[in-house]
This record gives sequence, C-alpha cells and structure tokens, in this order.
Amino acid sequence: MMELESMWGAMKGVHYSRTIEQLENSVHQAKDLTEALTGALDKVVPAIHAQTGTFWFYDRFGDGRIHPRAVYGGGNLGGFSLKPGEGIAGQVIRDGKSTIVEDCQRDPRWAGKADAKTGFRTESMICVPLSLSGVVFGCIQLINRTDRMLFDKGDLSFAEDLARATATLFKEQGLLDNYLSGAQNAMGAAGTPAAAPQSHEVSFTQVFLARTDWDMERQLRRVEQFSKMRASEQKAILKLASEIRGHFSRMAR
Repeated sequence: MMELESMWGAMKGVHYSRTIEQLENSVHQAKDLTEALTGALDKVVPAIHAQTGTFWFYDRFGDGRIHPRAVYGGGNLGGFSLKPGEGIAGQVIRDGKSTIVEDCQRDPRWAGKADAKTGFRTESMICVPLSLSGVVFGCIQLINRTDRMLFDKGDLSFAEDLARATATLFKEQGLLDNYLSGAQNAMGAAGTPAAAPQSHEVSFTQVFLARTDWDMERQLRRVEQFSKMRASEQKAILKLASEIRGHFSRMAR
C-alpha cells in the first residue's frame, strides 16, 4: 500500500513538473497578457482534466468589470462581462478564496448568464483566484471533469498551485506591471495605503447611493481617512459599505 502511494505521489510530481515547464514555455513566448493567458489556459485545463476553462480578468482600474480574457472550449464569450461579486467567478475574485462547486445549477452563487449565452451546460467547477502582492487580478475557472467525476480537494490544490505559478510567471515577464502600478497607486506600495494628494469632501449620498460597488469604492478612495488605512482594513470597510449600499439600493426601489 505504501509503495502504491509513493508511486502515485511520484506520478503527480512528474505531472506537475511537466505542466509547469509547459506553462513557462508558453508564457515566455507570449507577446502580451492576452496571449499569455490563452497559452497558460491551454496547459492548465488539460492538466486538471477539465472540459472547459476561462481566465477571468478584473479590470479594476478600467471599467471596473470582470472580463473573460481567455476561453478554452465552452463557446464564445465575446462581449460578455460580470460585475464585481457577480456569479461564482465574481465572488472568488472579490473574496480572494478558492471554491469547488459540485452542482453549479443548484448553487445560489451561480449566475448562469454564460451558459445562457453559449448554450453550454456547466455542471461542476473549480474556481481559484489569481493574485500578486495581495491584489487579486482575476481567477481561473475550470469546468466539468472530462471523466464526468466531481472535482476533489486534490484537483483544487493542484489548480491553486498552477494559479500561483501562472501569476508569478506573468509578473516575471512584466505582463502585469501596469496593473500592479495601478494597485500601488490606489492602495500604496507593499500593502500600505498611498497618501492622498489632497483632502476631498465626499457625501453620504455619493458613497452609499453610488450606482455600483466600483463607483462606491472610487468615492471612498477620495476620502483621506480611508486612504490612510491598511489594505486589510480597507477591504473590511469596502465589504461593509457594499452591504450598506445594497440595503439603501433596495429601499430606493
């Protein structure tokens, strides 16, 4: 029994090493972030034995939405996007926590919009965040095992390892320099808040009646006291503010 476990562990180690080598070759050859995401996804999906997969990218400092920047199988998602916190991918990006979903059709977090657009049926899923320097910039979503089995904790651990390796490779290639610079400007280098250039008067209405969570976050980042908080404190405030904004939005209907 011990010999079998040892052999199985060695096989998994070889599989991981080969996948990382393929990832490195693909990312090093990429000309831009989209090409790197596409090439990496082409290696990650088969390695996890998934049917399809998507790299979701959070355009935090652009339009504030989450876009499918690379898709492996599963249909065309061109022009599709999610709001922060929408669907399983949106919640994984918002919370920075991985998840396994055994039955997406019954999961209350499942938005279902992508299936409606493509005609593909999502059954089970692994979704893991992509992050660097404490900033979540997207996630990898892996859908339906090819053998029709459910994803397990071993699959999840492997996907998390590949996500960390992928993010590190992107950083080494300078593919996320602009994104990380934007995060440092907003939150400060090394996880500490950047100094506000000047004090701004922001009203209760501007914050809690903002049209979206992204608009609310932009208003809060104009407040000097907020900008002086640590990144972890800012995250906690943003979560609470989002709940309050949701309450006032429902009252305004």
